[in-house]
Amino acid sequence: MKVGLFVTLEWDAAARDVNHLRDITEQVKVAKDAGFSSIWFPQHFVTGPSMKQLSASPMMGYFAALTEGMEMGTAVLLLPMLNPVLLAEEAATLDHLSGGRFVLGVGLGYRDHEFQAMGVEPKSRVPRFREYIEVMRRLLTEDSVTHHGKYLQFDNISLSLKARNPAGLPIWIGGTVDAAVKRAAALGDSWMGAGAMGIEEMKQWWQLFHDTRVTLGKPLDYRRQISRECFCGPDMATSLALAEKPLMGKYTRYAGHGFGGLDTAGGAEAFRRFADGRFVIGDEAFVRDELQRYRDTLGATDFRFRMAWPGLPQEEVLASIRRVGKVAATL
Repeated sequence: MKVGLFVTLEWDAAARDVNHLRDITEQVKVAKDAGFSSIWFPQHFVTGPSMKQLSASPMMGYFAALTEGMEMGTAVLLLPMLNPVLLAEEAATLDHLSGGRFVLGVGLGYRDHEFQAMGVEPKSRVPRFREYIEVMRRLLTEDSVTHHGKYLQFDNISLSLKARNPAGLPIWIGGTVDAAVKRAAALGDSWMGAGAMGIEEMKQWWQLFHDTRVTLGKPLDYRRQISRECFCGPDMATSLALAEKPLMGKYTRYAGHGFGGLDTAGGAEAFRRFADGRFVIGDEAFVRDELQRYRDTLGATDFRFRMAWPGLPQEEVLASIRRVGKVAATL
């Protein structure tokens, strides 16, 4: 069973910047030693003043040299806000830096202030997304590309560097509604769900993804990666006690952007109800049982675990990573 580490690039603005880079570097090294097979990077913009966040592209270049042999991917880049030609250039470079192991994960974005800051109308995000995917696929595989669309117009351009694989890069598409899952099936190579989806939600959407692929005649040899918030502690009570407050803070911030589904007025009890069946928090036996359940129920081939959140001590993060690596090695 393959497990990947979702690298937490954000931190509380009150903390020292240098400590965060040191901490995530140590987390990635420990994950590699523990047998994790991939690392994944998020993207958000203008997160201040309360939160700081490192930018995904330079951080992937930084970590490519430290993670030889590991797959590297994005979960997800906010495609409608980006220049797709520049992104294709950067993706091709990252593909070469990672030894041909780069997965380009992209999504629409949902935070209004990010669209405003990047000068993009939110209502244009779906047609932009479709056009940008088409353009990037062509740029990454063709010698010369001419395109005249609604948002992009150019003649006879060629990327500085193409993907290592002549077929191009795998493009995985995120989304949390039926239309997004269908779009992922039509335009992408796999679908990426969010970390707080219930298992029944994921089951329905993976089935929708599969059925749409069948209808469209798309290949069915896709990977099923499951995203989870994960903490593995020495026992159940300690695991819950350590993870609860940092995760509540994370999902309270999500709720402020209208995303995530947590009832922030319900306090700790509401959080525990919300976490049940969505997060993997417990001892080694519990984590093993949960991974087996996702594998058996959803056909999971890969996991992407976010294992660090602002407020969780570094020593606990590292111990949790080591325990999860130990569990995964037995499955």
